[in-house]
Amino acid sequence: MKIITLLCAIVLMFAGIIKKTADDVDQIAVRTEMKQYPNLLPTVEVIAKRLP
Repeated sequence: MKIITLLCAIVLMFAGIIKKTADDVDQIAVRTEMKQYPNLLPTVEVIAKRLP
C-alpha cells in the first residue's frame, strides 16, 4: 500500500513539473513576441524648476 501511495505521489509530482514547464514556455513565447514590437508607450519628460 505504501508503494502505491509513493508511486501516485511521484506521478502527481511529475504532472506538476510538466504543467509548470509548459506555463514557463508559454510565458517565454509571449516575451519574445513582445520584443519584436517597439516601445509603444509615450515618453514623458518632467521639467521643473529646481528649488534653492
